[in-house]
Amino acid sequence: MTRLRILAAASLAAGTLAATSACATGYAYSPRPYDNGAYYRNVERVAYDKGFHEGVEAGEHDARSGRRYEPTRHDDWRDADEGYHRDYGDRNYYRQNFRSGFEAGYGEGYRRYDDGRYRRW
Repeated sequence: MTRLRILAAASLAAGTLAATSACATGYAYSPRPYDNGAYYRNVERVAYDKGFHEGVEAGEHDARSGRRYEPTRHDDWRDADEGYHRDYGDRNYYRQNFRSGFEAGYGEGYRRYDDGRYRRW
């Protein structure tokens, strides 16, 4: 009976040790621990590029329609999740980069078709 208790305690300790070392290394939580940040830089680029493309279209449309310069009024800017996939990780990180790209693209698209009437205010 004593051997059975010792064996059970040893098994529990070994399982706890294995789980603890996986958590300590980060492998249990990181989607790509071997990338050293390259994966997140790629997600940042994807989000920015998608936002830029959407922003150019919205900016051109607003300028052609005679609307004010106002990128934040667009649903694409507010939602900021166009093209997001859950394997990209943190949705808010994606949104932040999407919005940066959207604003840059919106400005470029708006200025393309503004005809010198740049109505920012």
